[in-house]
Amino acid sequence: MLIQLKEAKLSDLLSIYLIQKAAFKPLFLRYQDGETSPYLQSFEKLNAKFSASNTTYYLIMTAQKIVGFLKLTVEQEHTTKLSSIALLPSYENRGIGRQAMTLIERNVQTDTIRLHTILQEPKLVHFYHSLGYSATGRFQSPSSAICFVSFTKKIAAK
Repeated sequence: MLIQLKEAKLSDLLSIYLIQKAAFKPLFLRYQDGETSPYLQSFEKLNAKFSASNTTYYLIMTAQKIVGFLKLTVEQEHTTKLSSIALLPSYENRGIGRQAMTLIERNVQTDTIRLHTILQEPKLVHFYHSLGYSATGRFQSPSSAICFVSFTKKIAAK
């Protein structure tokens, strides 16, 4: 299944919000993390994040249908943080996330991508390892039993 990435517009925000709810609900139900879960984020907070000058949301599209999104934040001159990648649950395990990450890596204007994911989710940890990301540290959620692992990947010079 081939995908395209399209920079999101403000008019796409409701779609992003609904995908975020659907994608992160299973993790919220598993860990009950009331502090960091994107599932609990309000539409207003999402709108504020969307409007940040150093942040770009990309829609993950297949056959003209929005099936997910990525959120990228340029932190420094050489580093981009992948803050979120979310797919509708019915589109998971089809290689869409891998394709989206490959496209993003080809197009970021920095030479490093960093991200965090849940250490207790082996599928997520394996996904980033398989894409060539290196674990660089761990930290505990202040409000739950979730432990996060940080990953970094150097991208070829632009």
